[in-house]
Amino acid sequence: MLLAGWFTLGGLQTVAHAADEPGTAARILGYWQRGEGEAIIEVTRHSAGYHGVIVSSERRPETVGIVVFRELHYDEEAGAWHGRAYSIKRKREVPIDIEVRHANQLELTAHILFFKKRVQFKRIPDAQVAGLQVAER
Repeated sequence: MLLAGWFTLGGLQTVAHAADEPGTAARILGYWQRGEGEAIIEVTRHSAGYHGVIVSSERRPETVGIVVFRELHYDEEAGAWHGRAYSIKRKREVPIDIEVRHANQLELTAHILFFKKRVQFKRIPDAQVAGLQVAER
């Protein structure tokens, strides 16, 4: 429950710096959602690397535009992204790891004190997001 808020509507913020390998970076790019009715997060590349921003949220529209994945770096050896997630509710960041296990699924692991919490996200097709009212980029 604690992490439900973290991973839903901007409970997290992170950015990513990928290896220069386009295929590796491309696996994390796109729209992701934790579950039905939850916020949709878009992961894109910027000059400072990659980050994830809430682009749509039916339950908490005030969270649209908040960066939720920040400072992500791709660890080629581990095959995972490492970075930080921001909790809007708790107003603090936690370290995270993200693994893109399949083209349409990623697993985010948050490290909170001595505990780990894993959360699954599914990819949302661009066409599905195009029909939603999303934040200006």
